[in-house]
Amino acid sequence: MREISPSTTLKVLENAFKKRAEGKDISILAAGEPDFDTPDYIKEAAIRAIKEGKTKYTPVAGIPELRRAIVGWTEQRIGINYSPDAVLVSSGAKQSIFNVLFTLIEKGDEVIIITPYWVSYPEMVRLAGGSPVFVDSAEDFHLDIDAIGRSITGRTRAIILNSPNNPTGVVYTREEMEELAGLLREKEIYVISDEIYDCLVYEGKKNYSIAKVKGMRDKTFVVNGVSKSFAMTGWRIGWVLGPERIIKLAKSIQSHTTSCPSSISQYAALAALTKDDGSVERMRATFEKRRNRCIELLSEIPGISFPRPDGAFYLFLDVSRYTHSSFGFATELVDHDLAIIPGIAFGKEGYLRLSYASSLEEIEKGIRHLKEFIEGLREK
Repeated sequence: MREISPSTTLKVLENAFKKRAEGKDISILAAGEPDFDTPDYIKEAAIRAIKEGKTKYTPVAGIPELRRAIVGWTEQRIGINYSPDAVLVSSGAKQSIFNVLFTLIEKGDEVIIITPYWVSYPEMVRLAGGSPVFVDSAEDFHLDIDAIGRSITGRTRAIILNSPNNPTGVVYTREEMEELAGLLREKEIYVISDEIYDCLVYEGKKNYSIAKVKGMRDKTFVVNGVSKSFAMTGWRIGWVLGPERIIKLAKSIQSHTTSCPSSISQYAALAALTKDDGSVERMRATFEKRRNRCIELLSEIPGISFPRPDGAFYLFLDVSRYTHSSFGFATELVDHDLAIIPGIAFGKEGYLRLSYASSLEEIEKGIRHLKEFIEGLREK
């Protein structure tokens, strides 16, 4: 446990929430979850499940109708038809990744992680007994295939991909996926493809899963869930689709940890995937408007830059001109009424992650605080 890093994110947020409790008008642009409420049709499905007594243990891998719905939804999203036996439903996409890592990784195995990365990837690899191997992304935060190739050793067991990406908002292209597949296809290396933000893409773009590339389906674990797309973070339902023989082993691990996901949440997720009242598209469109406003406002601040985000709800701001410590910078910003996540939490110094999962009013206020703070630094 001494090898597991504490959360730098929480240190910043604790101070921000303390100031807010004291009555300070502080903007918090740090959320990793939609600010929307879960759509009513989903909540109503959960209430029906409770009233109908669907409150018992379920099969470890999830109720059959939900697994079938995931198969249909996945085929619609990425064009691959899986068997329900290739689906394992878990208590959130995080547990799905955890289950796969604990199935694949033994002591001494290496897992390639692209920097910047979601904060839990390296810690889950370490908990599984493996060693994270960090590979910097290219300058535009897309994949550096040559660097990935140089990082592969005889101990490499898996690579974790995240597209649309947290924290950059970058969406990997089909060409990137095909080039990476060419590197991995003949090797005994699995891909864990975290696609939790795949419904939140902009300007008509689509996320392209590496599982679609020839020869990669049986080497890829596709991870998704209802948290981001359906504003259901607290319901804790995620899933993984992959090679059935390994999914069966991951199911055994889950049977000894959480047994099964919440029965009520599973019926809510079933409604989310099989009914459509337009909520998902309305939320996506709202995020796109916020994104566009963020780009407009941030472009007016001298000395910072960021990759144009095509997905998720984050911008990754390069503030290296002003600081060598993103944590110190973020800590100072809290004193200037803005809470934002330091890039070091994602393995990238000199950056800040700004979330636009907040109202336009809150976003505009927060970016105004950032601009005033940076202008103050320039005057010194």
